[in-house]
Amino acid sequence: MEYILKSALTLSLLYTLFFFFLRKETFHRFNRLCLLFSLVTSLLLPLVHISTSHPTAVNKAVTASTTYITTLPAIVVTAESEAPLFTWSDVLAGIYWAGLCIMLFYLLIQIIQTYHIMQGGLRHTDEYGNTVILKEDVKSPFSIFHFIVMSVEDYEKQRHNILTHEQEHIRMGHSYDLLLLQAVKTLQWFNPFVWLLENDLKAIHEYQADEAVINQGIDAKQYQQLLVVKAVGNRLQPFANNLRRGSLKKRIIMMYQKKSNRWLMLKAVAILPVTCFAIYAFATPESKVVEKLKSQVAAIEQSIKNVETPVVEQTTEEPVAVVEQTTEPEMETVAEETPETIAAPNDSIIDIPEKNAEFEGGYEAMYKLIAENMKYPQIAKECEVQGRVSVRFVVERDGTISNVTIYSNKAGANVEVRDVEGEDPNATVESYTQKEGDTQYLTRAEFNTARKALEEEAIRVVLTTSGKWQPAEDKGQKVRCRFNLPISYRLN
Repeated sequence: MEYILKSALTLSLLYTLFFFFLRKETFHRFNRLCLLFSLVTSLLLPLVHISTSHPTAVNKAVTASTTYITTLPAIVVTAESEAPLFTWSDVLAGIYWAGLCIMLFYLLIQIIQTYHIMQGGLRHTDEYGNTVILKEDVKSPFSIFHFIVMSVEDYEKQRHNILTHEQEHIRMGHSYDLLLLQAVKTLQWFNPFVWLLENDLKAIHEYQADEAVINQGIDAKQYQQLLVVKAVGNRLQPFANNLRRGSLKKRIIMMYQKKSNRWLMLKAVAILPVTCFAIYAFATPESKVVEKLKSQVAAIEQSIKNVETPVVEQTTEEPVAVVEQTTEPEMETVAEETPETIAAPNDSIIDIPEKNAEFEGGYEAMYKLIAENMKYPQIAKECEVQGRVSVRFVVERDGTISNVTIYSNKAGANVEVRDVEGEDPNATVESYTQKEGDTQYLTRAEFNTARKALEEEAIRVVLTTSGKWQPAEDKGQKVRCRFNLPISYRLN
């Protein structure tokens, strides 16, 4: 999906440039090349992988979001029920693949219809080697690759005009343009810009063919009358060029429009910075950016620590455990030195490697696994304790995880927490005890036990992912990589 979204974004940027700068100019051949360049670039540019010295804001918004936010929707697990069978990413992916299948099915129907239309009839070869097919039931003539299909009546009355028009389509290879366009349109059926580009490219094909017909000395008014007569006909197939294709009014206006100044072609130079911008947007940061990011990430993490856990109104609904999803699993940046980080190079941990560690089946599979195993601790439910618990762990070179610890615990209570005289606040409480009186509260021991239960459950469920990771790589070597995984426990 990341490739498809990047491809759609590239096409949208390039077509927008064409729309504002070149669409109304009479450089038909040049405009056609610009649109074909947009199609080819949209397919190839997302495959180009370069590294930058620092991650850009566009890279974070495009690459990170399409990789993680799109594929890792929120996963909610109730205390008693099983994990949901479908997530939002499953729904979105399902919609995309359903649309793709519909496009392929529709394309197959059109190809079959074209094949049947081209079967039978009278056939002969013109002076350019094209096969002309004459049939009685063809309302509007068309050409596809090296075939020209027209009715017997049109051949008898308008042979020269129609053949000249369709021969120009074949000579300029317009069917191959439509073949490329159909491939991109099938992949990007959800992108409105590809449909707009289709209209413009087919219109340019007609402008080119009309211009070639007029240049061969055919009377313009007679030719325009032919276009009007053929303005009614059946809908044609995706790779066919049709005499009536496009807006008739625009085509007639274009025949009389003054040629644009060739210097205006320089406006297309704007394609270069837009292409460079797209390449830069999709670039990935190099490992040397780690030091530069440490202070920034540390500041962000500190700000998160300072955020107080909000009090959520209690209801009678069951509590849930939510696996929070950020733009990517949080990568640890530690300001102070620890025995682990100053160990030998082979044991060192790379915070931001060139290739990050990945869970087998993708992060969506990891969240599903966690959701299937996550349980809301009973003591925490009874004490109405909820909030965010962040787990820190290291993905080893063999795909196992180690050093699973609690990085932060922001869990809080919905009721008052009191220190009870003579009670050990660190004592383990088996269950919540109802207090006498109208005002209920938690003892410090109950509160601490509930918070600890949340921590233990978070650690337990993260450990279920051990051995299911593809290790990180840096400079061609497998390395250890560290993550923070935030988990939120919420009482609905």
